[in-house]
Amino acid sequence: MADIPKTRTIAADEEQRRLRDFVRRAEWMNGRIAGARVAQPGDAAALARLLAHDSIGPRIYTMPNPINAETMKVFIEDHLAQRARGDGILFVSFNADGEATAYFDVELWPQWSIAKFGGAVKAERQGRGFGGACGLAAVEWCFDQLGVARICETTARDNDRSIRLLSRLGFRQLGEVISHRPDGTTRPSLYWEMEREDRYAVGSSRRTTIAQQDSVGAAPPNFS
Repeated sequence: MADIPKTRTIAADEEQRRLRDFVRRAEWMNGRIAGARVAQPGDAAALARLLAHDSIGPRIYTMPNPINAETMKVFIEDHLAQRARGDGILFVSFNADGEATAYFDVELWPQWSIAKFGGAVKAERQGRGFGGACGLAAVEWCFDQLGVARICETTARDNDRSIRLLSRLGFRQLGEVISHRPDGTTRPSLYWEMEREDRYAVGSSRRTTIAQQDSVGAAPPNFS
C-alpha cells in the first residue's frame, strides 16, 4: 500500500473506539446497495468467479494473483482478521441465483478517522449506471454510517473514468503517491481526499445524477 493517508489528524480516543466497534459489529452494508453483507470463507468461490473476469480482478492492483477460490479464501480470512481488529471490512452482494454481483473493500485508519474503499461490480452490470451508484453508496456508507471524518482514494494515472467520478463525487486531488501491489511491484497513483463537510457540498440533485451514471467503466468502483 502507498504511504497513505496524507492528512493525519489524531482522532479522540472515544472516536477511535467507536469506529473500531462499528466495524466489528457491522454485518450489512445498509443503504443504497441492498443485500451486501460481510464476506465469509464460504463465499470464496463466488467471489473468485466475480473477480476472475478480465475486466475486473486483473485490473485491481490490490488483488492477489492468481485469482481463484484458494486465494480468495485467504483474501476473505485476512479481511475477517481486519474486521476483528476494527480496521477493515469486506462486503459482498449476491443475486437470487447465489452469484456474487459486487464487492466493497473498506480500509480504516481509526487513529485518524479516515477510510479508503475499493470494489467492483459484475461484468454484465457495467455500463448501466451501477459504477456511479456503487461509488456513491461507498461514500455514503463511510460518511453516514461508519462516520469517518475523511475518505482517501488512489487511482491509476490513466483511469480517466474513475478520475472523473471522484471529481464529481467531491474528491480533491492532492498529488501522487507510490502504490504497492501484493507481489511487491509498485506504480505511481493519483491521490485524492474528501472531508465529511465536502460531501455535503455535493447537492442532492448532483448525487442523483452521479448514481445514474456508470463513470468507472472496466472495474467500478475500483479506485485503487
